[in-house]
This record gives sequence, C-alpha cells and structure tokens, in this order.
Amino acid sequence: MEHQGPYGEVNDSIRRLATTGPATQIWEFFCECPDMTCRTLVKLTLLEFDERRAAEPPMPILAAHHAPV
Repeated sequence: MEHQGPYGEVNDSIRRLATTGPATQIWEFFCECPDMTCRTLVKLTLLEFDERRAAEPPMPILAAHHAPV
C-alpha cells in the first residue's frame, strides 16, 4: 500500500510495531505531506490511524497545517 509523502512506510512500520497497550493509547506518527523537510509529528490513537488507513482511498496522516480545508 502506497501513501503520500516520504513517511508513509515509516508510519506503517510504527503501526506494525505498536502492539502493546490499548488501541486508545496515543502514538506519534510523521506527517505524510509531500514536503521532504517537514518533520511534524501527528498524535493519533491506533484506532484513528487504522481508520485513516482503512478509508477508501486511504487518508494520509497530515499535520493540522497541511490538512485540506
């Protein structure tokens, strides 16, 4: 599965490794905007992350200042 920005695969790896704790625990993921210099972290629960990936089409993980209006 391909995601926007350079951090899509990184975020998917974080999710695969995030197996301990409740699904409502907050984790930090990287913003998946196309800006290669962006290092913004996005706080999401695993449930929120999974919902974005399960959407059709999958929704990228974006920082508030990169999210579409």
